[in-house]
Amino acid sequence: MLSSAHLKGIESRGINVELAADMGLYSAKRLPDGSVRADVNGNVLCFPTIVNGIEVNTKYRWVQDGEKRFSQVPGGRKEFFNVEVLLNEATLLQLEAGSDALIITEGEFDAIATVQAGFPIAVSVPDGAPPARRQDGTLIEVPEDTDDLDPANDVKFSYIGSVWKYLERVKYFIIAVDNDEPGQRLSKELARRLGPARCSWVEYPEEPIVPDSKAANGLRRCKDLNEVLQYFGDETVREVIEGAKPWPVKGLFKFKDFPDTGDPVTYRTGLSDDLDQIFRPYPGAFIVATGVPNMGKSEIIKQVSVNMAKMWGWPTVMFPGEEPVKPYLENSLKTKFLGKHKDDWTPEDNAKADAFLDRYFEIVANNPREDEEEITLDYLLDKAATSVFRNGTKLLVIDPWNELEHQRDKHWSLTEYVGDAIRKLKRFARGYDVCVIVVAHPKKIDGCPGLYDISDSAHWANKADLGLVVHSDEPTETLRDVIVTKARFKAAGRKGSVPMEFDRHLEMYVPVGELGDAPMRAAA
Repeated sequence: MLSSAHLKGIESRGINVELAADMGLYSAKRLPDGSVRADVNGNVLCFPTIVNGIEVNTKYRWVQDGEKRFSQVPGGRKEFFNVEVLLNEATLLQLEAGSDALIITEGEFDAIATVQAGFPIAVSVPDGAPPARRQDGTLIEVPEDTDDLDPANDVKFSYIGSVWKYLERVKYFIIAVDNDEPGQRLSKELARRLGPARCSWVEYPEEPIVPDSKAANGLRRCKDLNEVLQYFGDETVREVIEGAKPWPVKGLFKFKDFPDTGDPVTYRTGLSDDLDQIFRPYPGAFIVATGVPNMGKSEIIKQVSVNMAKMWGWPTVMFPGEEPVKPYLENSLKTKFLGKHKDDWTPEDNAKADAFLDRYFEIVANNPREDEEEITLDYLLDKAATSVFRNGTKLLVIDPWNELEHQRDKHWSLTEYVGDAIRKLKRFARGYDVCVIVVAHPKKIDGCPGLYDISDSAHWANKADLGLVVHSDEPTETLRDVIVTKARFKAAGRKGSVPMEFDRHLEMYVPVGELGDAPMRAAA
């Protein structure tokens, strides 16, 4: 039940009080011991979080000494307000089909306003927006990627993880949070967790209409959906939601439609200072690596993935088509992490390496205990997308390309199929802000191969953002050339060749001269 004061306050917001009550709002009284008890005459407005009919948390709102106060049930579960809409299978089927979008707001009243305007599949984040500025007043920049996130400890956004099995079925999200600095940060935080490819964002009416003593002329524009409802009505709320703009992933937009995401950041691999001058991976890049057999192209890519995890916290998901996961791939990655051969590992080394792989690496492969399932590109990208959220994945490695199950339409040429596959890979890279590396074999050739020598299509050369070739005219020796054959963007590197030594004992690349007395050929 709602008190008369709360009924009046809710009505003043333009919200239907019966709908508010139907969505669980009630009045309560704070007791001397600090607990809260439902009371129709109480001054505490309660926003309960209901899961399967059980109130698992409640947000309290009241006025004390002329100031608004907020609290929640101590130890209550962090869940979306109105989360039960997600737990309904019929609703999920609508969301899965894309016939409806899940609308996410910053406040409970905004979610209720959304439902009132005719969009019942709406939820609100439980804690509002995170701060937009540090204590010194500087603006907090939201990373484009998720490499700073640990899903297991993502406390502020734990309400996403708790219902991820439902959220991953949602085809479209509309982010309708506050139009202020904290709201802008919240929208970016939500988009990078949910996947920008699935997200849209809203714009509120530009007309200054909300009284505000701090605003020019005493009026400002609406900052949320409840204010749109209050000052413009249901129809304008519908127009705002129906006019949601896709988060910029693909397609053609006006410049004003793009949130300011800043310049892309490139990263050193740490393999050598010289190589870092001409080869710098970045989230969203599509990288193609090649080389003749037994030249060590797979080893350098594995070494890159280990270093990106060690240096920058990049989690990796790998499709190791040719190499058995255990013990070969596992031992190879451990060796590159420890810089020691397996024969030299201590029990402490092994435990440390196990923890590193468990934190930073996931594998897409057939379940060894079940019948083999065909791993197609679509299957792989679906699993990689899940890994992006669950592990904050920043690097996808496909090694090698030919080991995927390639299901080509009978009407397509091989070149058409490869072109379409590369488009999917690039869409995934940019949409999920993940660096994608594909190791592809060249045709049988004499001499050093290039990207145009890769089997099946010239698209490997034409569509790559970065091209990497590993080669030596004398593969039995230790000196090998790591060649950048293509760098689409200047910031990511340039064409060039760096000689490096291959430590056969560790199967690792090191800068020239670090192998000591190991045999090596003269540099060309």
